Amino acid sequence: MPEGNRWPRLEIEDMTTEQLRDRIRGSVITALDPRMGTESDGMIWNGRKPARRARLIVRVASAEDVQEAVRYAAANGLKVSARGGGHQFSGLASQADMVIDLGGLDGLRLDAEAMTARVEPGVTNTRMAAALDRHDLAFPLGHCGSVPMSGFLLGGGVGWNSAEWGYAWQSVLSAEVVLADGRMVTASATENPDIYWAVRGAGPEFFGIVVAYHLRLHPAARAITTVIRIYPAAAVAAVAAWAEAAMASAPSKVEFTAKIVGSPHGPVIAAIATVFARTEEEAGSVHAALGTGAPEALEVIGPMPTPFAALYEATAESTPWGRRYLVDTLWSDARFGDVLARIVHEMGTAPSTESVAILSLKPASAIGVPTDAAFSRHGRICGILYGIWQEEADDAANIAWLRAAIDAVAPLCTGAYVGEADLERPDRALPTHTHDVLARLAELRRTYDPAGRFTTAAAVTSRLIAAE
Repeated sequence: MPEGNRWPRLEIEDMTTEQLRDRIRGSVITALDPRMGTESDGMIWNGRKPARRARLIVRVASAEDVQEAVRYAAANGLKVSARGGGHQFSGLASQADMVIDLGGLDGLRLDAEAMTARVEPGVTNTRMAAALDRHDLAFPLGHCGSVPMSGFLLGGGVGWNSAEWGYAWQSVLSAEVVLADGRMVTASATENPDIYWAVRGAGPEFFGIVVAYHLRLHPAARAITTVIRIYPAAAVAAVAAWAEAAMASAPSKVEFTAKIVGSPHGPVIAAIATVFARTEEEAGSVHAALGTGAPEALEVIGPMPTPFAALYEATAESTPWGRRYLVDTLWSDARFGDVLARIVHEMGTAPSTESVAILSLKPASAIGVPTDAAFSRHGRICGILYGIWQEEADDAANIAWLRAAIDAVAPLCTGAYVGEADLERPDRALPTHTHDVLARLAELRRTYDPAGRFTTAAAVTSRLIAAE
């Protein structure tokens, strides 16, 4: 711990851009570089690019590069943000003077015997899943294969099979963190525990850059299988009643999701049950129990094997690269039927038929969520609304629709998941953290980042507090 809750001042020497280039293994792109516009836009996965661009992009190749870049920023009075894969749909990675691109930090080391892993921020879910599969191991990886560990873990990590394996932050053993003065520290339950508390769920509120995570792994589910039942919007009440009954007795290895998509005849509900079983016999037994009482469907697909590669192929189809996006999330402890009916209604008014909504209902047997981390908003229902369209001329209509849809369901909700929340909205309807957690994060920033070097967090805080 720092003396008097303050780190001793680290003297920062002046450094020019050329000196920074000479000191790092990675590369530096400045505002004078003709590539800057293209490179800046390329850092954001969303086809709808933020208006603000960074003055400096540092593509790092090592943790030491991150330290040098942060020291340069401190010496030159620059605000800093970290970029993992650019999947945060609000474009936070480009809203500072200097963007430190962590994509080159992609080291991955598994210890199969100890069931642990050291993972750098650029490692994607797809790559991690393939490595784990070779060792009969698992982790609650994110639902999008191209998303890297960086933002996914920092936001808490609402991943696959979280009812049984927990949210990803619950399996973070420690983290290697570069602070605002370039200092490298390890954060764990016994070493810098306040930073460890924050790194598990703070999201863009975090006051440093994580260059490696140490994770606890789980035994693999060798027989992942899925059944999809397709229903018209008129069946919403019957689908919800069946889902509530099924999840009341389902084992924690079941992930149930209602996916609502547009069609020429109105919204369609795909009720998706994925079982993370150890054997095919177990999977078959669980699916048979889940199907008891299911309403008659327009179509039933499966049971079919859905290893992680297949799961990622399926989710990629719903969020194509290059589209224009606005995304927001919700947590709720309300009746599933009430939330599902509201979302189905709102999807019926969506300007774009490409837009998608997802509602996941936890089984009653899901493991508990501890309270010893910055991750502080959750519920039995997790929802994500994806506004997806193609033309810039349609921005206003789609943005207005999605925000109105969130406002309509907000009275049923307990908050939002910071990992995919609409953080650019100035009047957020749903908070991503509790008031007490936001206050503690603000105090920790005053301790570890007194100059406000990581300004993204401070900028987001005002919007989050406004939502309380």
